[in-house]
Amino acid sequence: MQPRVLITGASGGIGAELARLFAADGYELVLAARNLTALDALAAELRAARGVPVRTVRSDLSEPGAAERLWADAAGPDGTVDVLVNNAGVGVYGPVAEQDAEALTRMLELNVVALTALTRLALPGMLRRGSGKILNVGSVVGYQPGGPRLAAYYASKSYVLAFSRVPTTEEMSIALAHIQKNEQDPKRAYEDIVWALVNTKEFLFNH
Repeated sequence: MQPRVLITGASGGIGAELARLFAADGYELVLAARNLTALDALAAELRAARGVPVRTVRSDLSEPGAAERLWADAAGPDGTVDVLVNNAGVGVYGPVAEQDAEALTRMLELNVVALTALTRLALPGMLRRGSGKILNVGSVVGYQPGGPRLAAYYASKSYVLAFSRVPTTEEMSIALAHIQKNEQDPKRAYEDIVWALVNTKEFLFNH
C-alpha cells in the first residue's frame, strides 16, 4: 500500500514543488488549495510523469471548520495520512489599526488555527501506527520580533516556529517519544514524525 501525503497550499510555489518530490518517491497524494484549476493541472502532470494516484480537494482553510472538513475528506474512513504538510499560508499588509478585521481574522485562521487543527487531527493515527511525519512550512520572519506593516503576519510565523520546535504539552511530548523511534539514524529519519520549519534556504528538523 502506498503511503499517503496531504499537502495544503499545493497549487503553486513550495507546495507544488513538495508535491513533485513526494510523487517522485511514490506517494499517493492528496493536494488541497483554493485554486482547483491549478491543482488539477498539477495532478495531471504528476499522474503522467510518475504514475501515482493524486486527488485534489478545493479547500479554503481560512474558513472556520475547514481543517476538519479537509481532514475527513483526505484521511478517508481509515483515517490514514502518513505525511501531513502544513504549507498553506498568507500575509496581510498594513498597520494593524487599519487592517480589515475580516482579512486579519482569516489570515490567523489559516496560518495558525488550521495548521494547529490539522496537526491535532493527524497525531492520533500516527501514534496508533507508530510512524508518521508532519512538516510545518514557515518563514524566516518567524525568527524576527516584527516587521513594518506586517506585525500580525510575523507573529503568526513565530507561532509556527514555536509550535513546531517545542512540544509544549505532555500529550505532545508523549506523541514525539512514541513516534520518533529512529531519530539517531539520519537515513531513517524520514520514517519518523518530523516537526520542521522550512525556509527558502533551510530545513530545521527538531527531534
